[in-house]
Amino acid sequence: MEAVQLWAGVAFTALNGDTEGLLNDAASTGIHLSRISAQPGGFSGCCAAWRYRKLASLARRRRVRLQVQRRRGLFFRLRPLFRRIGLWVGMAVFVPLLLWSRGLIWSVDYGSLTAGQQARAAVVLREETGLEPGVRVTQELLTAGEYALLKSGEFSWASLNFFGGRLEVEAAAAKQVPAIFSGKLQTLHARTGGLVTEVNLKSGTALVVPGQQVETGQPLISTSRTERDGTPIFAPAAGIVMARFEWGTEYDQPLSVEVPLLTGRTHTKLRLSCGGLQIRLPGLDGGLIGPTPNDIEITRHVQLELYGLPLPVAVEETVRYQRRIREVAYTDDLALAMARLHCLQEMAEEWPHAQIVAQKESVEMRSDHLHYAVTYTLLDNIVEG
Repeated sequence: MEAVQLWAGVAFTALNGDTEGLLNDAASTGIHLSRISAQPGGFSGCCAAWRYRKLASLARRRRVRLQVQRRRGLFFRLRPLFRRIGLWVGMAVFVPLLLWSRGLIWSVDYGSLTAGQQARAAVVLREETGLEPGVRVTQELLTAGEYALLKSGEFSWASLNFFGGRLEVEAAAAKQVPAIFSGKLQTLHARTGGLVTEVNLKSGTALVVPGQQVETGQPLISTSRTERDGTPIFAPAAGIVMARFEWGTEYDQPLSVEVPLLTGRTHTKLRLSCGGLQIRLPGLDGGLIGPTPNDIEITRHVQLELYGLPLPVAVEETVRYQRRIREVAYTDDLALAMARLHCLQEMAEEWPHAQIVAQKESVEMRSDHLHYAVTYTLLDNIVEG
C-alpha cells in the first residue's frame, strides 16, 4: 500500500450518511483503504487514486459526502507535464534524432598524442578526408583517414575506430630515419677560410689538422692516399671540419616606414556543418565595411558545445581584420633592434647551424636611416656542399 501511495494516492474525509456501510461496501468490492481514523460525523482515510471514483460511487449510494483533502504521489507531480503536447512531440522527435545522430562524430579522442600532434592530425583528417565533428562516418572514410595520417609523414602507424559517436585516433609518431652515410668521389674543399678547431673524418684522407689556418677553396678531405710501398688507396671523401671564421654584413634601417596596421575593426563569418548540411550564419560586423587588400583573415575550426557537452556540430569561424597603411616612426633603439634582427636572419640563412662566438658592431645615425654593420665570429662546419 505504501508503494501505491508513492505513485498516486488520495487522502479523503467521509462525513454524514451511512459511513459504516461505506466501509463494508469498500471491503467487499476490493477497495483497500488505509490510515482510517474516526472523525466527528464520519472518518478519514487514504486509497489509491484510481480507486477513488469507485469509492465515490459507493458513497453516493450511502449518502456519504466525500471530500479530497490531499493528493500525494509521483503521478500528481508529473501530471502537468502529461498535458503538454509539445513535450511529447519533442520527445517523439528527439529519440529518433538521437538514434540517427549516433552515426555522427560527437567527440574525437586522440589518446596519448601531444597537443601539437593532435592539432596537426585534426588538420590532416579535416582537409584530406573531411573527418570532423558532425560528419557521418563510414568505413571508407576511416580507411582514408588512416592513409592520410600515414601519408603526412608524421606518423608511422595510425588506426581510426568509431563507436557510438566517438572517434578514437590512435597513432605513433614517426621516428627520424638515420642518415645513410655516403661520401663523395671528389676532394672536399673549404667553403670559407678560418681556423680549424676540429676534424671529424668519416672516410677519405684528412688534409688539415686542428689549429691550422685554411683559405677559401682549400682542399680539406681527399679521396686518395698512398701507402708506404706506394700503393694508391681510394675512398669516398666524407667528414666534418669545424672552424672559427668571420662573417659580416650591413643593413640600412629607415627611421620611418609605412606598414599595414590593425584598425580594431573586424568581420566574422560562421559556418555550421552537421550531417552533411552546411549552414552559414549572418556576418558579425565590428564596424568593418567592405574588404581591402591589406586586410588579413584567420580561420579556425571549433566544435560546438552546450554547457561543456560536445555536440556533433563543427563551426568554421573566419575573422577578417581590417588594416590600413600608416607611417610609423622608429626610435633609435627600435631601429637598432630591427637592424640587428635583419642581420641575424641573414646570417641564419647563410649559416643555419653556426654558433656565434663573438661579434663587432658599427652603428651610424644618418638623416633618415640608421646604418648598421656587424662582423660575427662563427663556429661551424666549413666543408662545402
